[in-house]
Amino acid sequence: MTDSKQKTAAPAGEHSRRVVGTIGLYLGVALLGLLLIHATYGISWSMPRSWYRDQPLWGALSFTLIGIGWWLLRQRPASATVWTPTKPGLRFNNVTLYTRVGCHLCDDSLELLEGYRSYLPPIEEVDIDGDPQLLGRFDTCVPVVEIDGKVRFRGKIDEVLLRRLIEGTPPHAM
Repeated sequence: MTDSKQKTAAPAGEHSRRVVGTIGLYLGVALLGLLLIHATYGISWSMPRSWYRDQPLWGALSFTLIGIGWWLLRQRPASATVWTPTKPGLRFNNVTLYTRVGCHLCDDSLELLEGYRSYLPPIEEVDIDGDPQLLGRFDTCVPVVEIDGKVRFRGKIDEVLLRRLIEGTPPHAM
């Protein structure tokens, strides 16, 4: 753990989401295993009539349970953690966000950066479609976040890395 203050505020549904995700994942894997055993060796005990009549439906159900369980376990609520760096204050001299019209990741990146505006200078948005040189550099990898002249993020911003960057940079003297 770093020196930064990190308070975990577990949302009410966080625990139940993990429990439901785990149950769904295990049930889906068990059902898929049972289907494979039945198809390969046969099952010595009798199953409900729908087991024999609707085999594809049971297969689809097992994959659905696995998918939903995996998805529920992979979700990380962004608002679950309140984070502040060890030393308050602005870092960096400039932050530039290279975007394009209709780019949903660009909108998400701007929203994420705005959440850290207490530690960042005003964010300059630049549409790369208006500049052929920028279009050549960043055509397929927007959004691009440039901090103090150095490209720090291409595509989706990794919030953990952004926090580390903020924490590792001393604030400007007031």
